[in-house]
Amino acid sequence: MDRTAQKIIEALSQVVSPLAASSLLKRALGGQSPEALEPQRWAELIEGPLQQELKGILPMSGLLPELQQLAQQLKAQPQSSQRAQAPTIEATDLTEYVNLQSEQDRHNLVLEMARREGTLAVVLDSGYGQEYRLGTHKENLVGLLSIAHRLLDRKGRYRVFYTVFREAQLVLRPLGQGYLAVLTRNEANLGQLLYRMGKIEALQMGAEQ
Repeated sequence: MDRTAQKIIEALSQVVSPLAASSLLKRALGGQSPEALEPQRWAELIEGPLQQELKGILPMSGLLPELQQLAQQLKAQPQSSQRAQAPTIEATDLTEYVNLQSEQDRHNLVLEMARREGTLAVVLDSGYGQEYRLGTHKENLVGLLSIAHRLLDRKGRYRVFYTVFREAQLVLRPLGQGYLAVLTRNEANLGQLLYRMGKIEALQMGAEQ
């Protein structure tokens, strides 16, 4: 597989399944051969057709950080090296491993997510306890999210769930033995939120192994 295409699929896989990521890229290519595209054309495809395809399934106002960085690096390549290999994206936001057995770690994670611009509520339900910041929402929100998580999990291990919840948007993803849910205003940057949540993983230890 073309290296640039592989980088794009890896970035898209932060918010959709790898199969859906491949399908999105294929539609954006519109029959073009990945191997025949020059860096500048790749950048145009990322910022144009690919972004439109992604907006068709998620109401995102901008590119995912990794895709934006890749497009900038492609555009920065000199014309004389148009057939050069795809640039390597530097890891600026590494995966964060959270020890869900630690009450302090759970508290810190929820507090961090709650401080993000546009956040209305955050719920972390681990196998060791619940942590949440509900703002103006009632505690029955926690029960509704737990039910949604169980229903999704019964259908098969899901990667991420997105929906519009009243006048806000909800992102729910499994984490360890439970889930992490963030409710935000509609105008909040969904791409940034999905990217950040995708970088959080439960530390595999003890009962979580």
